[in-house]
Amino acid sequence: MRRFTGISASKGLVMGPVHRLHHGTAGLVRVVGLPVREQALFDAAVILAKEELHVLEEKTDGTQQAILMFQRMMLEDAGLLAQVAQRIADGDGAAAAMEWVGRHYAATLENLDDEYMSQRSVDVLDVCRRVVNILDGEPRKAPELEVPCILVGERIFPSDIISIDRAKILGFATSGGSIQSHAAIMARTMDIPAVVQLGSEMLAYSEGQAAILDAYNGDMIIKPDADAVRHAQRRIVGEGMLKRRMAFLKDQPCVTKDGTTVTLLANCSSPTDIRAAMDAGADGVGLLRSEFVITGEHIPAEDEQYYYYMTCLEAAAGHPVTICTFDIGADKRVAGLEDTTNYSPLGMRGVRLQLSHPELFVTQMRALLRTALKGDLRIMFPMITGPADWKEALELVEVAKSQLRREGVPFNEKVPIGAMIEVPSAALLADEILADRCSFVHIGTNDLIQYTYAADRRDSRMSGYFTGWPHAVGRLIDMVVAAAWSQELPVTICGVSATDPDTAERFIRQGVRGLCMEARSLMQIKAHLLELDLNEPPRFRR
Repeated sequence: MRRFTGISASKGLVMGPVHRLHHGTAGLVRVVGLPVREQALFDAAVILAKEELHVLEEKTDGTQQAILMFQRMMLEDAGLLAQVAQRIADGDGAAAAMEWVGRHYAATLENLDDEYMSQRSVDVLDVCRRVVNILDGEPRKAPELEVPCILVGERIFPSDIISIDRAKILGFATSGGSIQSHAAIMARTMDIPAVVQLGSEMLAYSEGQAAILDAYNGDMIIKPDADAVRHAQRRIVGEGMLKRRMAFLKDQPCVTKDGTTVTLLANCSSPTDIRAAMDAGADGVGLLRSEFVITGEHIPAEDEQYYYYMTCLEAAAGHPVTICTFDIGADKRVAGLEDTTNYSPLGMRGVRLQLSHPELFVTQMRALLRTALKGDLRIMFPMITGPADWKEALELVEVAKSQLRREGVPFNEKVPIGAMIEVPSAALLADEILADRCSFVHIGTNDLIQYTYAADRRDSRMSGYFTGWPHAVGRLIDMVVAAAWSQELPVTICGVSATDPDTAERFIRQGVRGLCMEARSLMQIKAHLLELDLNEPPRFRR
């Protein structure tokens, strides 16, 4: 028996045989023709790859569909296509040119100072691999598994998860990777247990073996002994009973034993995600990142945004939907916005970028204000750093309102507008921000931890800062909560930390009254909070 420990990316516990996924390309018998022939072969391969991705898109929805759409858009990226064409003109074969450019693009994304953006490098490699396989005559079909398996590899591509029969995927484990990768996000959406960063030795040791994947504790046990198997079997039975209990809890209000009501909200990226969150028992959508409406290189026009936001409200079926304004980054290169090409978490992002392009910000405000007339929509500004940018953003909202009034277009005059506090400067100045026409406040713990501790979320050596209780961040949260309570404003925590029961309890004891997380974690947190009595001592260790 051998145990490997990594980081849980999607919770769960499964047992079964291991199947190794290999993503290497053949390339051993390539014959390079004249550049004009290689360019024609490349162009044809791109067309076929886009057709294959489109077929897969039609079979999926929500997050999976958005990921495939991003990959398809990569094959329309003028810069990528131009680099491939140049290498072909210089004498490379089409497949070799695509491999080189794919690695170059992936490396550029991977080196960005933002974990979400850096993880898009895997999507670039995935779509480039598809084109290269077409050129090499390699099959793009998923492996046909005879029995359900635990999939392992250096990394798992989104196309692996989408193309393999879900009934044959017990879970997946990777030697590297990140909890922010698209494959990990899809695993959480599809309720597939997953563990990342298990180390390269796991790959050589696990192939063809039986294994236990404990994605609660981040463990992969290869060739488990009889005691380990019996223990896992008991836990799996218990987990089944717990899931049935969670389903029972779905319709119960989240009220602690001492009578404190806690609002449980979901992170979503599409109308499909919203519907799934409502089915899972969410009280509403606490964070909908509006940049997911951008599927190409241009921000959609006002009416297109309006209809998209309307669809989101309809999916919520009367529950509140908080829409975060555009936070555009490196994988959303927008025409005319040169400052989106060199993305940095310390540079032009969030409300900073919006204020530098007021015409786009006002257009989005117009669409949101119009939509807010049709349901419980709330607007939130990301990456507020202090009173100055908060005030400037509010002034642009007034510009949008004035335009709509002048044109006679109906809109909601009193739509709630809130601040996303995710940098230390905003927490330190929360009393000034929240006193100025603020309706609610959300605290984004993922970025707040990163900025407070100067700890890059992409760097696995920094993972200790993102586990357990971050004491310095806890003090910043105290300041925000105090400022919010003085203004009688609700405070919601957004971030991975909200999915840990002990950490969630700490937040509630601090005065937080809303938690926002992935829908699949909501009932586990509700079960914990229903047993909480704020008049009794904490149940976690200090």
